[in-house]
Amino acid sequence: MDIIFSSAKKQIELIHSKKISSYELTKAYLDRIIKLDSNLNSFLYINEENALKSAKEKDDQIAKGISNGKLFGLPIAIKDLTPIKGMPTTSGSLLEKDNVAEFDNLEFERIKIHSPVILGKTNTPEFGLMGHTENLLKDHCRTPWDHNKSAGGSSGGAGSAVAAGFCSIAMGGDAGGSIRIPSSYNGIFGIKPTQGRVPRRAFPVHNMISQGGPMTRYVEDSALMLEIISGFSSEDPSSMHKPPIQFEDEFWEYSVKEYFQKKHSKKQLNIAWIDNFGSVTPNTEIKTSCLNALSKLEKDGHTITPVKFELNEIFKSWFNIFSVGTYIGHEEDYKKNKKKFAWYTQEAFENAINISATEYAQSVLKLKEVQLKFSEMFQKYDMIASPTMPTTAFDVGNPPQEINGEKVHPSWGFCLYSYPVNLAGTPAVNIPTGFDNQGLPIGLQIIAPWEQEKELIKLSHYFEKIINWPNNIPEKYKI
Repeated sequence: MDIIFSSAKKQIELIHSKKISSYELTKAYLDRIIKLDSNLNSFLYINEENALKSAKEKDDQIAKGISNGKLFGLPIAIKDLTPIKGMPTTSGSLLEKDNVAEFDNLEFERIKIHSPVILGKTNTPEFGLMGHTENLLKDHCRTPWDHNKSAGGSSGGAGSAVAAGFCSIAMGGDAGGSIRIPSSYNGIFGIKPTQGRVPRRAFPVHNMISQGGPMTRYVEDSALMLEIISGFSSEDPSSMHKPPIQFEDEFWEYSVKEYFQKKHSKKQLNIAWIDNFGSVTPNTEIKTSCLNALSKLEKDGHTITPVKFELNEIFKSWFNIFSVGTYIGHEEDYKKNKKKFAWYTQEAFENAINISATEYAQSVLKLKEVQLKFSEMFQKYDMIASPTMPTTAFDVGNPPQEINGEKVHPSWGFCLYSYPVNLAGTPAVNIPTGFDNQGLPIGLQIIAPWEQEKELIKLSHYFEKIINWPNNIPEKYKI
C-alpha cells in the first residue's frame, strides 16, 4: 500500500531508516490536504510553513543520528479544541477565530515530547458540543465516502482526515461519543479511554465524562498514542492514579485466547450483545454487519449472548453534566455575545444556566447508577458489544429525527449508543465492519470494564486482521 495509507508505525520506521524523509511525507500529506480538503473541511488550520520547517529539522537530526521520541518526524493532526502554544486554537468558535494559544494543553505536552510534525488543527463543532461537525467558521465537515454526508463529531475533522489519507494519526476527544461517532461514519478505528486515564490541565470542573484519545487507520497506531498520552498527573484532580499504559513486544504476538488466558485465566470470552440502550434499535444492515463480525469470534469458541439492557431515561442527566462542564469558563462571553454562538451552543448553555443545583446533583447520581449497571453487567460478561451508531452517516446538517419509527432527540438522538458509555466511564472502541447499500461505513462498538484498554486493543487487533479495514479507501482519495 502507498506510504500515504501505511501505518504510522511503518512510516516511522521508513523515516528513521532514511528510506523516506519526514519532509517528503509531510509535504505529501500537505499537498493532499491543500488539493482535496475543500470537499471535506477536515481542517480549520493548516500548519503548512511551520510543518515543513519542522520536518526539515527532524531530517537534519536523523542525519546526525538523533531521533528521540516515539513519533519523531511523523506528521499528525490535532483537534482544534486542543491548545498548542503559538498556534491558532479556535475551538470551532467564531468568538475565538483569532485566538492563538498561550500554552500547550497537558495531552499535547506529552505528545510534543515525542517530536511529531503537526500538520494542523482539525475541524470541530463549537467547543465540541455536537455529535456532528458544523460551526460558524466553516462549512460542514464531510466524510470522504460521500461528500453529502456528515463526518460526525465532535472529532469530525479528525475522522475525515484519517479516512481521506491526510494523516495516519489524528487526535480526538470524547465526552458523548466524539471519537467513536466520526470513527464509525468514516470507517476508521478509534478508542475512548477509561475515564481519568488521559488527564487534562486547567479544566474548570471535575471531569466526569470526557477523554482524549487517538483515531487511526491501524490499531497498533492507537496503542502507540495511548502509551504517550495516558498516565497520572497531579495537575488533574480527576486523573486516575495509574502509570501510562504499556504494550510490550510480546503483547502483539499473543492470540486473543492466549492473552485472556494469561491475563484473566480464561480462553473463552463471553460477550453481551446489546442492540439498544433504550427503545430504539439500529437498522437491519447495521445489526447484520455487526453480528457478522461477532460471528467470527463465535467460530473461535467465544460466546455472544443477546442481552436486554434498560437504562431508562439518562440523556438529560448526561446533557446536564456535559453542558455545565462546557459552560463554566464561558459565562461572561456568553452573556455579552450570545448571538455569536452557534445554535447548539446556545441550547447547551441555556440548559446549563437554567438547571437547578438539585437537578444537577440528581444527574451526578444518575451517572453513578449507570456506572453501577455497567459494573453489574461486567460481573456476568467480559465485554459488551453494540452498534456504534444506529444509522450510517446522514446528510450534512440533518441528523435523524426518527430511527426505525421511533422519535429521537433532534440533536443527540443519533448518538444513543455512545453517551451512555461516557456516563459509565468505561473504555470503548469503534470497529469498522463493512458498508451499507449506499457504500457508507458501519461501526461495531466494543465496551470493556474500567482500565481494560489493552484487552480492547487485543480484540480490535484480531478484528483488524480478519476484516482488513485499513485497505478500505474512499474511491476519490485513492492514490
